[in-house]
Amino acid sequence: MSDKELLELLRTLVETESVTGSEEKIVNKLEDIFISLGFEVVKTPSGCICGVIDSHIPGPVVLLDSHVDTVCVSDVTKWKHDPFLLTKDGDRLYGRGTSDMKGGLSAAIASSSEFVKAIKRGKIVVSCIVEEERFEGICAREVSEIFNPDYVIICESTHCKLNIGQRGRCEILLTAEGKSCHSSNPEEGENAVLNAIKAIEAIEELKVNENEILGRGIMVLTDIISSPYPGMSIVPEKCFVTYDRRTLVGETEESVLEPINRILKEKKIKAEAKIALGKTTSYTGLTLSSPRFFPSWLYAIDSPIVQKAKKGLESINLFEGYSHYSFCTNGSHYAGERKIPTIGYGPGEEKFAHIVDEYIEEEDLYKAKHGLKSIISSLLS
Repeated sequence: MSDKELLELLRTLVETESVTGSEEKIVNKLEDIFISLGFEVVKTPSGCICGVIDSHIPGPVVLLDSHVDTVCVSDVTKWKHDPFLLTKDGDRLYGRGTSDMKGGLSAAIASSSEFVKAIKRGKIVVSCIVEEERFEGICAREVSEIFNPDYVIICESTHCKLNIGQRGRCEILLTAEGKSCHSSNPEEGENAVLNAIKAIEAIEELKVNENEILGRGIMVLTDIISSPYPGMSIVPEKCFVTYDRRTLVGETEESVLEPINRILKEKKIKAEAKIALGKTTSYTGLTLSSPRFFPSWLYAIDSPIVQKAKKGLESINLFEGYSHYSFCTNGSHYAGERKIPTIGYGPGEEKFAHIVDEYIEEEDLYKAKHGLKSIISSLLS
């Protein structure tokens, strides 16, 4: 696929709105694109679509992971360009999803298409995952179950560096207990919000772990709400506090919760922390439910997949060093849960995801196409 054709592919994807939960239109468009390029097409119950190139000769299965959903645009007037039109401004390509991650998906399709008639062994799968922004990893489980890949390339933004890991993510739900009563007689009850405040102060005393490569295991309070809500002259009997916890390699649900519940017990605070249960419905109507715990992963520089990917990039002088993801990706499933050898490589930078005036550099897009092709070749060899 030429650079001009790649640019037009990205334009098509950006100009097809695909907010999480409403991906049907872009999935249908991708089906047409895959068929026109000579890929086989496989769909999953949740609505993911995969383009497949199968040599029908034994060999590695290489999966290029992308997601098709984007976050919403809350205020179009804040954008200097229409977010649903791909706009070239200097060396930048603006539009919702350019960085996260229709640029990566376009590069994955373009690079893989070069193997439609040239693949000699194994299989290449380009996965287009739905619901990732709301529930990273859960729909990827369907794809890995179907294809059982030997290697995975996460095509999220790396600025064309070779990413070897990421922090994981979990959502912690703290429930503080109280006793409801009429707010005109607060002494007759126990305010759950006040107990929640005590719990929050106690949790602030805890230290999180740190990894020399991935950084700190951040824990951030993101939401708090009392029950009943809204309170109509009533002292709340419960208060729910949500934390976003960025996890490190080796951390588990149990190891994340243990220090929190231990300090709450030591301080005799009426509260308990659990991993939140996530539940959503995909555009196909399939209900998805799972604890919101997505593991971290990290590969050593001398591991086989990293060395193979590096060798491929070096063969075309595109190796630009190692890095890692700060945000969470479907790699939490492939590498974290399934232990499938995984690396990340794609155009754009993480910091431009989800922002007003989201963009990628045009050069990054073309570089990613060539880089991904070289990595695929190396992994299939």
